[in-house]
Amino acid sequence: GGLCALALNAYLTMMLDSGTLHCDPHPGNMLATPDGRLCILDWGLVLQVDPDLQYSLVDYISHLITQDAEAIPGDLVALGFVDK
Repeated sequence: GGLCALALNAYLTMMLDSGTLHCDPHPGNMLATPDGRLCILDWGLVLQVDPDLQYSLVDYISHLITQDAEAIPGDLVALGFVDK
């Protein structure tokens, strides 16, 4: 639980503060340091995310976390994954 919450917070902060998105988040690319911080490894797959897409991603993640199934199709349209 703790590392997952830390990773989610780190990724959202990174994306919203700098527009940078590390696109390969899996357990092999993350380490918990002895002092409880997150170390993200392998920066070979990174994107710069424009502000409109940043907010669409935040909406999508928020709807996934809150299990708002009715909002998710609209999020997928806003993200460009599916057509209207």
